[in-house]
Amino acid sequence: MESASIVEMLVVTVSPYLREDRPLVWLKEKTGKSPMLLPIAIGEFEAASIQMCLEDDKPQRPICYDLLSSMLHENEATVLQTVIHTVRQSIFYAKIVVKQNHKIQDMDARPSDAIALALRMDSPIYASRELLDMVGVQQLESETDIQQALQRFSHLEPQIIDLNKTVIKQEQVSPIDVSAKPLSEMEILQKRLANAVICEEYEEAARLRDKIIAKKR
Repeated sequence: MESASIVEMLVVTVSPYLREDRPLVWLKEKTGKSPMLLPIAIGEFEAASIQMCLEDDKPQRPICYDLLSSMLHENEATVLQTVIHTVRQSIFYAKIVVKQNHKIQDMDARPSDAIALALRMDSPIYASRELLDMVGVQQLESETDIQQALQRFSHLEPQIIDLNKTVIKQEQVSPIDVSAKPLSEMEILQKRLANAVICEEYEEAARLRDKIIAKKR
């Protein structure tokens, strides 16, 4: 894929989408006055692993992405880049470009796995321009930050992407609510508990559970 046809992306956040067990990872163009946003639905475990990197929250024991990252480093392999290149029937496809012993190889991957690994390997993430034009979310001129665009998107009903017509059918957007409050201490604890359970850190999960119970008394 030629470099002119791909755009470097930044991972912005992970947010719930309609259901708590169906989160979205949000990416945005690295440069540009009005960067396009790219939301991708991912699994709970993958969402937790990406969020940990964004918050620099290291697990007590290495999860699979940490292990894979360590193995690549030990074998002097480098992740040159990750490219999210295609969507078919609402399923996104990505590739990881790995270099080892002067040999470069493209490896098929789910975007969630590719993003989680790229963050740990400190390697760039790209999306194809065609993909962004097809399913990207354009920020409105009235939106001064990314959070407003996320809030606008959260009001949309889920729609089927018609890839033959290359458009996304959307319902009317509800007014933007910019009064989102920061998470409370209890919400933060519950979020950390969910991450601990997903990452199989059961001792930490038990400690957080007891702390939550104590605060509820």
